[in-house]
Amino acid sequence: KEGETFTGTARVYDNEPSMMRGLENKEIKPGDVVIIRYQGPKGGPGLPEMLTPTSAIMGAGLGDVVALLTDGRFSGGSHGFCIGHITPEAQVGGPIALVKNGDPIRID
Repeated sequence: KEGETFTGTARVYDNEPSMMRGLENKEIKPGDVVIIRYQGPKGGPGLPEMLTPTSAIMGAGLGDVVALLTDGRFSGGSHGFCIGHITPEAQVGGPIALVKNGDPIRID
């Protein structure tokens, strides 16, 4: 759901390829908050752009029912409920590194 609030369950991935495999394997369900971490300036390295994951989520028909959080970046072409540039990034011990699968997440 795109908007100002979202409540869901964490589905955590440490890189974009593992998230894409998770999507292909139907691990990502409506109500999930997908977290792709270790994508910041140091962890990426270089702050990779997250257009592929957002496009894949939209293409899977989950754009209105899944949120995406990352320490990576988004371009103006990304769609859906997505938050990027989370700092401090996971690579330097930011809170995004502590999230586990199944953790409740509320975005407000």
